[in-house]
Amino acid sequence: MKFSMTRKKFAILILLVIIVPIIYNKTSGYIAGMIQKKMMMMPKEVEVDTPHIEEVNVSAEATGRVEAKYSVDLVARVPGFLIKKYFTEGDFVKKGQILFQIDPREYQLEVNNSQANVNQYSALLKNAQQELNRANALVKEDLISRSDVDSSLASRNQYRALLDAAKQQLELAKVNLSYTSIKSPIDGRIGKVNITEGNYVTATSGGLVNISSVNPVYVTFSLKSSDFVKLLRASKDLSDVDVKVQFTGGSWYDKIGRINFVDNKIDIDSGSVTLRATFDNSKMWLIPGDYMKVELVAPQVVKYMTVPQSCTKGDAMSGYYVWAVKDNKAVRKNIKVSDDINNNWVVDSGLDMNDVIVVSGIQNIAAEGQQLKPIQKSKSEDKQVKVNEENIR
Repeated sequence: MKFSMTRKKFAILILLVIIVPIIYNKTSGYIAGMIQKKMMMMPKEVEVDTPHIEEVNVSAEATGRVEAKYSVDLVARVPGFLIKKYFTEGDFVKKGQILFQIDPREYQLEVNNSQANVNQYSALLKNAQQELNRANALVKEDLISRSDVDSSLASRNQYRALLDAAKQQLELAKVNLSYTSIKSPIDGRIGKVNITEGNYVTATSGGLVNISSVNPVYVTFSLKSSDFVKLLRASKDLSDVDVKVQFTGGSWYDKIGRINFVDNKIDIDSGSVTLRATFDNSKMWLIPGDYMKVELVAPQVVKYMTVPQSCTKGDAMSGYYVWAVKDNKAVRKNIKVSDDINNNWVVDSGLDMNDVIVVSGIQNIAAEGQQLKPIQKSKSEDKQVKVNEENIR
């Protein structure tokens, strides 16, 4: 009997050892869950602020290439042997300066022959005119027939035409002779000679040498269509936009360029439009062919509504949104952005200046309608000037 009672007590003890921890774990887990649920129901603290206005000069960047305003490849306009060169490669040359000489002797002979023809036909015409004058006098006295007068008139007209043709041939011969002296058509810097003295050249021989003007020069560049439209909105006709160029080493050229050409279409492959600016190059620092960084700055200040990028969610495909607070509850605001300024998104639509948006603590927001505890962002952290919404461009 005693042995039986001992076994029962032992079994009860074992059962208590097993059951008590289970009851404790379930009870403590329930209590912890209740506490966690209660904490989740408590309003989350978030830092809030209103959208800001930023005043900026609209700008854009591109890569440009320096081009000469005039670039000429000199070619021989008449065939012949190059007998002399009158410059040093790399020289600055003036418009009208003689650069090459083609052997002129055969062209001088052609001028002489043409001049002789002119003299001959001039004498024949003079004689024919005298014959016509005599014929007109004799026909009045009926000493010759009218047909004789007509014959003298035809002869006179024939020699007049021959003289005119001879004069034209003389002018052509003089022009060809002048082409034997190859002159610079522009002021500029001359390049490397492609065909040297002693060679026989024709118009199909190719360029003898290149001459490029040096002042002013062009800088040609392409802008994305979005940047192009931004500048148009902030400028009258782009003529007042400041164009700056930067050298490879990082220094900026000390002259401001002005846009003088805008292409009439957007390139369908690159989505960009070609522009060109003119620069004073009196110091000869801008060399045709060089690539440079180009910065364009519109003169007018434009005001944009902005929000910090750090407080937005979403992406360019699905769209951006921010969390706003209304009646201490989270409200999703879908926004459209167009640009970024100083790590802030430019907001085109979706917000107004009276909206209170969450700028810090967005990770605490799980869903729309969630209770929040908004805390105003310290004004000392933000020195941007707020203006009325109607001042936004």
